[in-house]
Amino acid sequence: MIMGLLKRLTEMTSQNGKVNTLDPPQIIEKAKKTYHEDGFITSKACQGLAQNLEASLDNIYQKFENDCKINFNEQEKLKQPYISEQKGKRTALLNKTEELEKIEKKIEKIDEDIEKLNQDCRKVRTNPEDYLIDVDKRASAKFWIGISFLIPLAIYIFIFYISTSYSAFFREFNLGNGFVEGMFYPQALTNAYSDGILELGFILFIPFVFFGLGYLVHMFQEKKGITNKFKIAMLYLITFLFDAILAYLIDEKLYNLNKTFDSEPFNIAIASQSVSFWVIIFAGFVSYIVWGLVFDFVMKEHADRDKVKSFIQSKKEEILSKEKTLQKINETIDKIEEEMSNLKVRISVLQNIIDGFILPVMNYKALSTEYFQGWQQYIAAELRLGREEQDKALLECREVYNKHIKSLELDTDSYQNKVYTKTL
Repeated sequence: MIMGLLKRLTEMTSQNGKVNTLDPPQIIEKAKKTYHEDGFITSKACQGLAQNLEASLDNIYQKFENDCKINFNEQEKLKQPYISEQKGKRTALLNKTEELEKIEKKIEKIDEDIEKLNQDCRKVRTNPEDYLIDVDKRASAKFWIGISFLIPLAIYIFIFYISTSYSAFFREFNLGNGFVEGMFYPQALTNAYSDGILELGFILFIPFVFFGLGYLVHMFQEKKGITNKFKIAMLYLITFLFDAILAYLIDEKLYNLNKTFDSEPFNIAIASQSVSFWVIIFAGFVSYIVWGLVFDFVMKEHADRDKVKSFIQSKKEEILSKEKTLQKINETIDKIEEEMSNLKVRISVLQNIIDGFILPVMNYKALSTEYFQGWQQYIAAELRLGREEQDKALLECREVYNKHIKSLELDTDSYQNKVYTKTL
């Protein structure tokens, strides 16, 4: 593996933003004086020629660079901020690694929980008692048997109350109509439609009143207490009274068709002695009672089936919640892995800096400036030239120096040191 040095410029500043200082002030001042004198002497030796200045500047830079390379104590001080930063990054990386391991264990636990929940959803259908669910295994069969009775009963009640309500409130009876024709009138919907939308709506929605009463009875039966029993009794009484009103109105119309001048006006006493009155009542009320009992039975069997469904639904909600948690955890993992990747890159960069060396170029700029000033001092003070020639020589030297500084990227004060990192 061949190792080389790749030159790269970076800023080296302290945490408070102030420029780091390489040497104590007295050492710097002594070095400046030496460089100033060397510049003066070298300029004198070559008569201040600009070509010689360029070579001299290159030489002093190389010497300054070599001296910095072999000054290990000084390099250690310059690299200390990077070493400290690297230690902090390594600690942060270790913490992130431990955090990632904990999260991965948490993910394993959540995955196990999800698998167990899925198993519960599969097993509860065949063995609900294992999950403390009290369910009659024949509930499904009972439910569908109940439905097979409930639907025909509902259709019968629908037809019965449409027919009787139209006969009681809107129909005009003719001679020869019996109580059977009074209860069941095939043209009830057709005639109601002909009579008007209100009449049609009235007879269509009356059956739903009875269905609603039956539903309320079921709801009150699910709750215990004298109050609920009283409410159930009141609902049955209301239903009976409504059926009695329908029967009374129909029976009255039938009575009026056959009454004579000697007949008494139709009243409750006469109605209570009429067979058709009681037949109409019980044709509706008894069927309503039967429908209500079957409905209650079906709902209870459905509740047994719902216990398993509710259990499965609750488990699926738990699974969904855990999957959402997993999604958030995976997002956290992605973020942690990205942070770890950035830390590794930074640690690698810092290691390359530590393995390389650091050149305090601003110190060199200060020393080279002194060297250049010594060079110019000889030209201005001792070199015998005319005014124009002297100005020209000074200008040429200035251009050489500026070019040298620019080539080293020292024409700005944006950074203190030049870092040479070790690379493959």
